[in-house]
Amino acid sequence: MAHHTDQKVLPKREDRLRTCHAYGGTSCGLVQESRGGCLVRSERSFTQVCNCQMSLALTMVTTIPDAVIIMHAPPGCGGSNVSMDLYVRNGLNARGEKKAPLIWFTSNLDEADVIAGGEEKLEATIVEADLRFRPRLIFVVSTCTPGIIGDDIDAVAGRVRSRVAATVVPLHCEGFKTRISATGYDAVYHGLARYVQLAPHDAQRLVEESPPHGLLDERRKSRRVNVFNVYSIGRSDEVELARLLELIGLEARFYPNFARPEAFAELTEASLNVSICATHDDYFLTFLEERYGIPYLIDTMPIGIRNTGRWLRAVAARFGLEEQAERVIAAEEAELERALSDYRPTLAGKRVYLGGGEMRVAATAMLMHELGCEVVGFRAHHYDEFGDDLYLTAAQDRPGMEVNVATTQTFELANLIERAQPDLYLGHSGSNAWVAKLGVPTLPIFSAPQTYLGYLGVFEVARRAVRLTANRAFQEKLRRHTRQPYRESWYRNAPFAYITDGADGAGGRP
Repeated sequence: MAHHTDQKVLPKREDRLRTCHAYGGTSCGLVQESRGGCLVRSERSFTQVCNCQMSLALTMVTTIPDAVIIMHAPPGCGGSNVSMDLYVRNGLNARGEKKAPLIWFTSNLDEADVIAGGEEKLEATIVEADLRFRPRLIFVVSTCTPGIIGDDIDAVAGRVRSRVAATVVPLHCEGFKTRISATGYDAVYHGLARYVQLAPHDAQRLVEESPPHGLLDERRKSRRVNVFNVYSIGRSDEVELARLLELIGLEARFYPNFARPEAFAELTEASLNVSICATHDDYFLTFLEERYGIPYLIDTMPIGIRNTGRWLRAVAARFGLEEQAERVIAAEEAELERALSDYRPTLAGKRVYLGGGEMRVAATAMLMHELGCEVVGFRAHHYDEFGDDLYLTAAQDRPGMEVNVATTQTFELANLIERAQPDLYLGHSGSNAWVAKLGVPTLPIFSAPQTYLGYLGVFEVARRAVRLTANRAFQEKLRRHTRQPYRESWYRNAPFAYITDGADGAGGRP
């Protein structure tokens, strides 16, 4: 069966998954419109700011050791790499790797290159990067400018292949091509699938000579599980999931973030691929099943008591380890309940609003319900079919729960928070500061040094939520002494006034 990876350029998520980036309404209404195919035309008549898929692609490739990044772009497109350097160093250190700086180049496209083309500059940059640092991988990140002028980064990679020792991996993540920034994840996986060795040579030969389900039987009997991590999952989260899988008799290996290039050649040695987040991995996991015959599991994020148990049971069922899983779940939940006993009275009835990634925000809403909080609404960066069941479950006690689908769009967030007046906001990086200025305590929905997944994650979120809600003095002072950039009239307007069904909507600005 042909896969999208057989093509030079990957499809955007709007076409592949009918992904929505603009919605305002209720959870039940969102799922109903999603299943009816009615979300694809949703737009905004006013857009404040959007993410770029290139930035999400960089959150993956910058973490891979012994690799160099080449930004085929004007120099400004690499600016976000500066902020990634500390994250990468700390991530390597947490995983027992030697701290190393993030190495990236730019092909330094200018006005003349827009007219004449920038392929010669890119070729020279690849050769220089290989000569200077001798990396195993060189990721060539194609940005908006080469996408507009038509530079063929795959052809350049082919021309220099015999002149460099590194494997050159082109990544097509031009920001203007999609409004769904999560397409950047697909762009990285597309490059890995096309250019990086993902199986030992003998297994690769078997795949080429026979159907993928003809791989060696002993590999199917392996207790190794590939767990696919994301930028928002720190080492402590990996340790917690590895601990739970080990308790039922399985070995976990984590990909792709912070996986060494040579480790990718062992990826097909596992019996099962497990996604922590469907938003992140579906593109690659379907490829691995079709090409190498490795089954995969995309169920739910192991956040909260119910979802962690569901995730562990789903993995265990693939290996016939249901009894072991039930014993582990019972023991872990009993211990967790004892640990939460001091926190539950404080959190009972606290009103919570959430914002973040599609799957994470719904799973975290369920966690807050389990802690006794009242979730008054949440907003997701985008929405597709993977959220349907999870969103209905997350809002089963409040089918009319407010839901906003928005990548950034802080003007909508400010309106929603001012109306809801929650006791606590759990949000994605970039939104917490705006909410704090409205006087609401904020807890990051992810932070690499903290634990959020598994049973330990439930305890850590509860502990931090209690501390934050106990004293709001800092946020109240922020509200008194800072100004929001929005007119007072905007807070009285309907928060979703600028969301349309594709036709022209409201005018003006908030």
